[in-house]
Amino acid sequence: MSVRETLLRHKLIINQLRKKPHTWSELDDFLKKESELQEYKLSISQRQFQRHIEDILSLYGIVIENNRSKKQYYIEQMDGQVDRSLEAFDVFNLLRLGNNGSKEIIFENRRPMGTEHLAGIVHAIRNELTLKFDYHKFYEPYAEERRLLPLVLKEVHNRWYIIGQDMDKNSIRVFALDRMTGLDFLKTGSFKRIDLDTEKLFKHSFGIILPQPDQVVEEVVLSYSAFQGKYVKSLPLHETQEILVDNEDELRVKLDVYVTHDLIMEIMSVGAEVKVIAPASLVNRLNDEHRKYLGI
Repeated sequence: MSVRETLLRHKLIINQLRKKPHTWSELDDFLKKESELQEYKLSISQRQFQRHIEDILSLYGIVIENNRSKKQYYIEQMDGQVDRSLEAFDVFNLLRLGNNGSKEIIFENRRPMGTEHLAGIVHAIRNELTLKFDYHKFYEPYAEERRLLPLVLKEVHNRWYIIGQDMDKNSIRVFALDRMTGLDFLKTGSFKRIDLDTEKLFKHSFGIILPQPDQVVEEVVLSYSAFQGKYVKSLPLHETQEILVDNEDELRVKLDVYVTHDLIMEIMSVGAEVKVIAPASLVNRLNDEHRKYLGI
């Protein structure tokens, strides 16, 4: 059973069960027809299908339920995060399984460092293992050994980060995978876990920088040129983005976020195409950054 056939079968099963519940007989007929159409061996036994249910949960985080009274399999409505995971997995499969000599699809030649750690870290999260690694900060001459209970992986601007509980400092820390070396896995002994809601942790964060303990969420209002505003509408800056004004002169949006270095760099990246309306403290910080840039 090839990897290509397995992944294609996963997607076919998921798409069918998202539409409506199916009996095993209906799924079996569907996979047999797809086998003829796509010239792949996609049909499987019901026992193999049970293993696919487990694999789909592990790979995509999608639960396939079994309504025993109706003898139907189904998938409950999926949230946006799962849809995003499927999209990312589609791109991954295209890159991994596609024809490398094809000119129809062009990926960036640059590849983020540290992605070789992803599979091992996912395994550690699922099995509650502790990571031991050497971490080299950009501003430090030497690497430092760290021990971390990994909680969640996060991708920001094509870089991967692991968020977890630092076992030595007993605090929540963020580490970039591209600065980790000598990764090893340890059994996690007994210790006091920090209660952490990972979804809440980044709800009002822009990028990967965590807010300071005393920092508060601020209402950030940005005015973009009408042209730049088209990009901001097609790919919102943040999940809290709300459009206040949208006309031929400007797109004005409001974000409820922590003001961090990540946000400041994002605003500066489009230059004069954006103006900061509020808060005044952010206007002042950007003025300071521009003065540094001009050497004033």
